[in-house]
Amino acid sequence: MDLDGVLVLDHSEKQDATATWKKTCGHYPLMAFVDHGSAGSGEPVAGLLRPGNAGSNTAADHITTAQLALAQLPKKYRRGAGR
Repeated sequence: MDLDGVLVLDHSEKQDATATWKKTCGHYPLMAFVDHGSAGSGEPVAGLLRPGNAGSNTAADHITTAQLALAQLPKKYRRGAGR
């Protein structure tokens, strides 16, 4: 699983859009992608919508996004105590 934030710019004040670190206006969602082996597609499985001023290393947001992503996987692909 890969977690990655992506800056989405808005040209106007949209709901929950805020000033970004690049001095623009927008959102900074955190996305989760999974790979399916050597021919993996990098399929998106979860996304957490966040304001443009959200921190890039916010642990709580990463944990929430990871939990959302893992909940999308079939049980046979999950490992650990939460099986």
